[in-house]
Amino acid sequence: MIDWPAVWGFVVSALLAVGAYALYLLKKATEASITKAAEQGALEAIKTLRWPAELGRELQKGRGLERQELRFKSYAALWKQLRPLAIYDTAPIARTGARDLSSKLSDWYFSDSGGLLLTRQSRDFYFALQDLLGIVSRSPDDWVAERTPGAEGTLRKEFRSLLEARSAAGALAALSYVEQEHFDDWPEAAPAHAEAWRADVRALADHWQELSSSERFTALQQTGSLLRTCMVNDLESRVR
Repeated sequence: MIDWPAVWGFVVSALLAVGAYALYLLKKATEASITKAAEQGALEAIKTLRWPAELGRELQKGRGLERQELRFKSYAALWKQLRPLAIYDTAPIARTGARDLSSKLSDWYFSDSGGLLLTRQSRDFYFALQDLLGIVSRSPDDWVAERTPGAEGTLRKEFRSLLEARSAAGALAALSYVEQEHFDDWPEAAPAHAEAWRADVRALADHWQELSSSERFTALQQTGSLLRTCMVNDLESRVR
């Protein structure tokens, strides 16, 4: 004879077990869904919070590219004005020529695409040349800087010897730095070198009449040459 109470008890127990397991699964599914929703919400919140910073970086990148394009045009105009200091010109440089060149450089600096685009790392290299031209053009006595034949490397050696004779340690250090082939630290390290360079070039200008004619040309040409090298480094216009 079937013990129906026992059977029904077993069935009820089984149904309760199935129901409890189903509730367990439902709870886990709900928890997983809530967790996923929370994670997605957190990611969206983080994205929203980061959006201004990301936008700022993109805007800065765009402005940087635009400034660099403008700087190419600006530096090209300055490069053109430095022609009188080229090695391969033939005319000597005199006091009036230094004054005229200084005036043209000032015209460039105060133009709408001049000094505004000059970088911090190149600024004092520019002013070093302007200091030199300004001081020697105000000399009470006439002078001439005769061009001497020779390549850039030859003039660089002569200029280094001149700086060593004057104990111009700052200018010598700046010269060695700019002669490097790699400038990973250019924007950070160059300004201090430029400041030391400018101070020693001014000191050289104060003793202008003590220099020989060829030494004067070497000083003018090399001060202009270093400025051009700085412009190249700013623009990264030459493959290193």
